[in-house]
Amino acid sequence: MLAAALAALMLAACAGNDDTTARMLVAPGKYTLFNCPQLAQQATTNLKRQHELAGLMAQAGTGSGGQVVSAVAYRPEYLQLRGEMEDMRQTAADKKCKFVPGEEPGVTAASSRAIR
Repeated sequence: MLAAALAALMLAACAGNDDTTARMLVAPGKYTLFNCPQLAQQATTNLKRQHELAGLMAQAGTGSGGQVVSAVAYRPEYLQLRGEMEDMRQTAADKKCKFVPGEEPGVTAASSRAIR
């Protein structure tokens, strides 16, 4: 697991762009067989975990060496979840779902991006 985290960290450093890195960490078409309600449920679970990881990264960043701990322990999973969310959004759009994965009721897109 540590090797995978370090590899993801190196990829992140090389790419320099979180969105690019997030897309690289996800197999395309992972959610193709999901229907709209399944996408909505998976998106809710994904978003909840993203918020948990964002809190953990913020908390780790306050201590000495916290940025390194955050980058190794939490950031790879966070980026993977973001990539999965993007794949869910694309799948939902292709299936013309009414629900937009990753957008909670009452949360604007700008506040959602602030977490990133």
